[in-house]
Amino acid sequence: MRRLLSVERHQKILEKVASENAVDFASLADDLGVSSMTIRRDLRILEESGYLKTTRGGASAQLLNTQDILLHPRAADQTLAKTQIGQYAASLIERGEVIFVGPGSTTAIFAQFLPSNFDLTVITPSLAHASLLSSRGIEVISTGGVVRDHLAQTGVIAQETINRYIATRTIIGVGGVSNKGGLTEFVESVADVSRSMIERCEEVIVLVDPSKSGVTANYRVAGLDVVDEFVTSSDGVDSLRRQIGAGATILTPNG
Repeated sequence: MRRLLSVERHQKILEKVASENAVDFASLADDLGVSSMTIRRDLRILEESGYLKTTRGGASAQLLNTQDILLHPRAADQTLAKTQIGQYAASLIERGEVIFVGPGSTTAIFAQFLPSNFDLTVITPSLAHASLLSSRGIEVISTGGVVRDHLAQTGVIAQETINRYIATRTIIGVGGVSNKGGLTEFVESVADVSRSMIERCEEVIVLVDPSKSGVTANYRVAGLDVVDEFVTSSDGVDSLRRQIGAGATILTPNG
């Protein structure tokens, strides 16, 4: 069995804490096939980053629960790629920014890795993201609106809230990226919210796991030309490049 990378272990620990609210060192070490010392070090890193709180025997969560977006069935696909994409994209954010963050499983991982000590303001239609980020001391503006799949708030209320702000960056995932359809979504209301965020920011970052390249979903969000940077995993670069062309900027964790 392949040994997990540290970023993979951290993701699995966070998912375990989200689903069970409390875990212990011994069971985590057994589940992940590492020593208790390694688990203790992982938990210390995650606690110092503001993702969880440790207790004498393990770790307890703050506001995460079984409704967290990371436990949505679609989040099981491309887990490693999404973890790499989300963690790397979070490293691009600078102190003091005001950012829009869209709903979805890849942006959920991005939200997990946002620094809690950067004086950030995050505007999001995702109830799951809002819960996670506020529990870590990050200032969150929840858009309000009708709650849809992925715990996304959409509709007139959400869009009116978004229209009150200008963000430094918008970070979204999408249902598909293709040269035919541009950026597309499978849910019309989510496409509408993403479009509103894109229109009211200085820079657009789109997180694309390899399964989304070449996909054209039902509802158009925007053309490819609105995107400043695409972030994907190293194994997704070639397929994404075929869709967006040579001129677009693609960033990966490995450079």
